[in-house]
Amino acid sequence: MAKLNFKNKRILITGASSGLGKEIARILAYQEEAHLIIAARRLDKLKELQKEIELNSKSRVTVIRSDLGKKNGPQLLFDKAVKLGKVDAIINNAGMTCYGKTDTFSLIEFETIFNVNTHAAVNLSYLFLKYFLKKKSGAILNITSQAAFLPVPYQSVYAASKHATQAFTEALYQEYKKSGIVISSFAPGGIATEMITKSGLNEKFKSESRLLMSAEKAAKLAIKGFKKKKYCVIPGIQMKMTNFVNRFIPRKCLTSIAAGIYKPRK
Repeated sequence: MAKLNFKNKRILITGASSGLGKEIARILAYQEEAHLIIAARRLDKLKELQKEIELNSKSRVTVIRSDLGKKNGPQLLFDKAVKLGKVDAIINNAGMTCYGKTDTFSLIEFETIFNVNTHAAVNLSYLFLKYFLKKKSGAILNITSQAAFLPVPYQSVYAASKHATQAFTEALYQEYKKSGIVISSFAPGGIATEMITKSGLNEKFKSESRLLMSAEKAAKLAIKGFKKKKYCVIPGIQMKMTNFVNRFIPRKCLTSIAAGIYKPRK
């Protein structure tokens, strides 16, 4: 099976202002020679990345400020992206979490998490799927999480949102695997990014923890799997083994183990 070739292709990346999305953009520009549309809320961070990439590569980078926490965010981003010209692939990377007991957060916070992690990924996948089907080519990569495969106490809503996105992506793969459209998911464990520090997870897992993969390494594995048109990529031997062993442990026990790992220190 021929690998995806991103050279001179235009790829949309959401959540590209920092962390995994930023590193994915760098790899696609520097190693794959792709042209990019980078989207996120923080316009200043996007412009910094745009300047860096265009100074150090032949990649052309277009910036779109996008708030996927809003209901109309995915449609607005899609409309702006396709107006620029042909889009060859989308990487739904934008994500957020909250960490702590469920009752300490508001319903508004939960809605925003679902909007970013699930609503945006599902809607953009749907919009670009129809767009790609008309063009008879295209590729979709949805970034999910190991939390997509088991309940995670103290990140209950995050895990639920990733479960939904993973299930949607796997179903989409089966429906369209003979269409010529590549549909893939990348389900990493913890990654040392802003999401860890902003949510307070850094109080439990330090940036140097062996449980956290670097954003650069995760990005390399994500693009490697995407190019190979993998159904679902679970990076790292530890995460692969964990995912395999989890199949043989009752879910109640898995949830109890996860609760012990993620229980806040305070």
